[in-house]
Amino acid sequence: MTLAFRHRPVPPSPLAYWDARWKLAAVLIAGGGIATLNHLAPAAAAVLLGLGGLALARLPRRWVIPRLAIFAFTALPFVVMLPLTLEGPGWSLGLVPVSERGLVAGAGVGCRGLAIGCWALVLVGTAPLHQTLAAAHRLKLPGLLVQVMVLTYRYAFLLAEEYRRLRIAMRTRGYRVGANRHSYQALGHATGALLVRSAERAETVSAAMRTRGFDGTFHTLSTFRTTARDIIIFVAVVTAVMALVLWDRLVLA
Repeated sequence: MTLAFRHRPVPPSPLAYWDARWKLAAVLIAGGGIATLNHLAPAAAAVLLGLGGLALARLPRRWVIPRLAIFAFTALPFVVMLPLTLEGPGWSLGLVPVSERGLVAGAGVGCRGLAIGCWALVLVGTAPLHQTLAAAHRLKLPGLLVQVMVLTYRYAFLLAEEYRRLRIAMRTRGYRVGANRHSYQALGHATGALLVRSAERAETVSAAMRTRGFDGTFHTLSTFRTTARDIIIFVAVVTAVMALVLWDRLVLA
């Protein structure tokens, strides 16, 4: 059994050397500001800003594109349904009315989702998760909550590996997924076995932590040092997002 951290290599970039505390604060402010945008034009500009952040982070396209597609897919129901449900002038596709207001609203939701996704990938892709969590603790996130998040992150890989071994064992014994009672029973038994093993591992880790004096305090070896570059990048990102919010609220209101 291993509880080691797993994370992809971080490519060298200006954002990779950005202090994790300032980066986390900037991304949270950017995400909150983008989520409040109401009009399509500022939301589209927010996407361009997020793509600029990804370009500055120098993250591999093979890693970025599938994950951005996930954010786009989560916004797809709104993009499809809003033109069909919001009232207003528009067009008619046979018996299905499509409103211009709904198209604009749906496109705005999609743009906001992509923009927030861009900054989330910047945060995840330019620093290991444990360093980001250590930065969150320095920003006064409770240590116990950070510890729970760290263990959850570690156990995600552990349970995935356990599930892979269980799946291989079932296939070597001739099991094939099918829409029948036997398949459902086998999957239920496998899921139950995985949950039981997870509970046993959790009890073992809990006992091991208590014997080592764990008291809920989060300890880390990550060190942080603020430089002028950290502050400049933070101010630039926050200023750009606040400009989009002012554009949305004052100019287009």
